[in-house]
Amino acid sequence: MEHKQIQQHLSRRLIQALLALQRGIAWFARHWLLLFNGFWMLFLGGIFLTPLLMLAGFERAANVLYTLYGFTCHQLPDRSYFFGGQMHAFFSTYDLPTLVAHGADATSDWTLRAFRGDALLGYKTAVGFRCIAEYSGVLGMGIAYALIRQRRPSRPLPWWGGVLMSLPMAIDGTSHLINDITGWGFRDTNAWAVWLTRGAFPADFYTGTELWSLNWWLRTITGMLFGIGIVWFAYPLLHEGMQEIAEEARLALARTHERLHSQTEGKSHV
Repeated sequence: MEHKQIQQHLSRRLIQALLALQRGIAWFARHWLLLFNGFWMLFLGGIFLTPLLMLAGFERAANVLYTLYGFTCHQLPDRSYFFGGQMHAFFSTYDLPTLVAHGADATSDWTLRAFRGDALLGYKTAVGFRCIAEYSGVLGMGIAYALIRQRRPSRPLPWWGGVLMSLPMAIDGTSHLINDITGWGFRDTNAWAVWLTRGAFPADFYTGTELWSLNWWLRTITGMLFGIGIVWFAYPLLHEGMQEIAEEARLALARTHERLHSQTEGKSHV
């Protein structure tokens, strides 16, 4: 009799564990979009929190964030925003000669990315222009999707649409990579853009990497398009999948509750 009671107790514990798991899955399936948007909000917040921690004197905490975000971005300072410098109010961007004059080592990308700023320049964000644009696109489109979904179902972007929205970033990023590896310089001068626009803009617009330069615009726009495209393609599909999972969890919960009720009734009869 004692052995049977132990088995019943273990069985009840197992059912309760299953109930907790099923409730957890059901809750996640219903609130996945809130969790995703919350994650990207925190992720973006950490990018801008990093230089603020440096300014506040919490260098160890900032260095941890720089290291973690370093797995997601090249972190090159000439392609990043700087916050809190004495040279400019609030935030700024800088060209490579200015960064080198303040101690950046331009021997290679690996040595250059190690430069995080100083009191005069301020401190760089944890990722560069393009990555900030990508993550902003993901968060912005995620919030837009949450609002749209409440009014009417949203169709996913066709696969070819996702390719088209990713292609500009692929072209821009790959061309920069080829330029950096080979040293050909075609993305440093952007002579092709000078030809296309017939030199309508100042010379530093084509050659610079700072705010409002051609390279800044291309990195920002292509990154934003990529982030928007990813969400537009993936989130409606995720929504459909999560609805199915929520329904499965509802049915599974009903069966488990029935099993628990039957076990309780059987025990009361004994």
